[in-house]
Amino acid sequence: MRFRSPGFFFDAGLDILRRGYIRRKFFLEEYLGEVLLSLRPRLKKTKLQVTVHCPKDLQLDSYPGAFSQIVTNLIINSLVHAFDEGQEGSITIAAASRGDSLVLTYADSGKGMPVEVQKRVFDPFFTTARAKGGTGLGMHIVYNLVTQTLGGALGCESHPGQGTTFTLTLPLAPPAQT
Repeated sequence: MRFRSPGFFFDAGLDILRRGYIRRKFFLEEYLGEVLLSLRPRLKKTKLQVTVHCPKDLQLDSYPGAFSQIVTNLIINSLVHAFDEGQEGSITIAAASRGDSLVLTYADSGKGMPVEVQKRVFDPFFTTARAKGGTGLGMHIVYNLVTQTLGGALGCESHPGQGTTFTLTLPLAPPAQT
């Protein structure tokens, strides 16, 4: 197949991003393990303990690529913002089905956030770590994937010195992409 312009690849890439990820059935616990394995090089440089609580038989008909991006961005956000280098701590990911919904809770035991940061955490280009290379897009991407791609809701609870918890409520089978 021949393409008319070199810009086609860029346009096609944008179209794929607009349409979302490939939908398929997958077991969440197994998939979260794969995502964590991909982050192992980054996590092994830390003193953080990552724990996953998820039923082995929890199967979704959804967009695993979106889940991968969400979990990756949450973990990287914790590494950059919640913990100082060499600091011990924990990250816990818990998932459970409730009716036709998945409730996924992501919690870290890091620094936590003051209210004024919480109010802006999902805003594009907002970061408290610009000096560390933060772009302010990670949590904005998470928000858009949860609310638009997966058709769910996202909440944040945090207090300085007490860590941060993100709660995602998602349909087990999100609406089809248009």
